[in-house]
Amino acid sequence: MKLSTITSLLVVLPSASAFAPSKTSSAKLTVCEAHASRRSVLNKAGAALASFAAAGIATPAFAEVAAGNSLPDSAAQFKRLVNLRNDLPSVVKRLNNNADEIDKKEWDNLSDYLRRLYKGGEDMKNFSKTGIYDPEKKKKAEADYKLLQKLAQAGDSPIAKEDAAGLAGILKRIELTLEDFFELLRDVPQDI
Repeated sequence: MKLSTITSLLVVLPSASAFAPSKTSSAKLTVCEAHASRRSVLNKAGAALASFAAAGIATPAFAEVAAGNSLPDSAAQFKRLVNLRNDLPSVVKRLNNNADEIDKKEWDNLSDYLRRLYKGGEDMKNFSKTGIYDPEKKKKAEADYKLLQKLAQAGDSPIAKEDAAGLAGILKRIELTLEDFFELLRDVPQDI
């Protein structure tokens, strides 16, 4: 608790002796006096609650999800994985069909894309912990995200050499690994 909060509580709350019965008066309180006494206690308790709220003790929780600015963690991880999977065919096509047109800036962008793929392995890891319940599928998912990360690291060599065919081959294997992972997420039997 903040020192200012404690200090404001001490100012608002009366001492403990204020609530003790009076030693000097042996007469009973009248109805009006008793009502006034309860009213003062309620006023002071209300003031104490207000000081708690003003001090920030009872602040509401902040949730970006509720504001509509972001997705929950698992949904955001899944969205990033879907985006990576959807981007891969166009990147591979660009490498296969227009390799001679790729300049230094685009090779740098491909290097950044490999970093995103590596981080996608982390998303696969986290998503498999919470989204896959079958132990066999969990083991396969673990193998998939480790393979994806190794392949993403292996992609650095073709980028350094500006080898479009080599990088396209690695990205094709990454694409198959992502497809295998998405297949593990299916929980509906093939028969249906």
